[in-house]
Amino acid sequence: MVTRNFDLSRFVVAPLAQVTDTPVLDRLDPPKRAAVIMAVLALVLTGMALIAAAMIGAHWVRKLARQRPRNNALSGDALANLQNEHLRASLKELLPKADTADTANTVQINPADSDTKVD
Repeated sequence: MVTRNFDLSRFVVAPLAQVTDTPVLDRLDPPKRAAVIMAVLALVLTGMALIAAAMIGAHWVRKLARQRPRNNALSGDALANLQNEHLRASLKELLPKADTADTANTVQINPADSDTKVD
């Protein structure tokens, strides 16, 4: 097996020896310099927009949390009756047509039991 002496100094020491006093942006040509500056500006503006969106969202959530529920005109029994009427109207076509005075065909549902009994 042939081993070679690998000189790491040309990869580590040589670039460090080339360090100059001029900033990196000054060493770039103008089109690349403009591209780098625009990329940094885009990152900064994106970060600021994210922070602003978080602040506005937090304000909106706090505002919603402070609101009291609206007092509806209908509450309690009146609201339950209205909901029952809407339910009856929507189920009118599905329910069997039976005379309300006819008590022979009543359906009894025991809430404690899952069975439905028809008399």
